[in-house]
Amino acid sequence: MKRYEVSREIYNPCAGIYNFDINFEEEVCTDNLEKTLEKWIGRRLPEFDKKVYDDGLTIEYEIFLPRKERYTFSEIK
Repeated sequence: MKRYEVSREIYNPCAGIYNFDINFEEEVCTDNLEKTLEKWIGRRLPEFDKKVYDDGLTIEYEIFLPRKERYTFSEIK
């Protein structure tokens, strides 16, 4: 299993920006990021965009809930 540090951002549609959720500090060991996200949001994963950064260690999910959320997984070596 890989170990990740995870950050969560919540979209503010009025300002058109994402704000970090300072109360969300997670470190997770998983081989299935999408199952981990489903556990956190409490249901099947809705529509989302996934971006894998060039470093190969960072993966970002933008999830389209009633209010968009963005989760960034950074692998810990």
